[in-house]
Amino acid sequence: MFTFLIDLITEKGRGIHAYAAVSKAAFEHVLLEPDHAAAFYFLATSAENFVDQHERQPLSSEELEQNFKVFQAEIQALEDAAQDTPANRLAMLNKLVETRIKQSR
Repeated sequence: MFTFLIDLITEKGRGIHAYAAVSKAAFEHVLLEPDHAAAFYFLATSAENFVDQHERQPLSSEELEQNFKVFQAEIQALEDAAQDTPANRLAMLNKLVETRIKQSR
């Protein structure tokens, strides 16, 4: 359900423009997959924030790789929970948001 975003990042070269494309695609899926709207919104805004923070600034390949690994892990966690109960999906999403906020401090 969410892993197509990883494919999109890879197809677009895993750079800033790739995350911009992922943000756009995830925002579009909010309307297509209303049962998973919060998860798609989280992924869209995460990608969008990455673009906003790093656009027009030098970014090392190590930073790109680290962000890709984190984003990939978040997508995989959401994918694993996608068929679970709504309560468990929400718990997973809350955990991801909490972790992302802690890491940004």
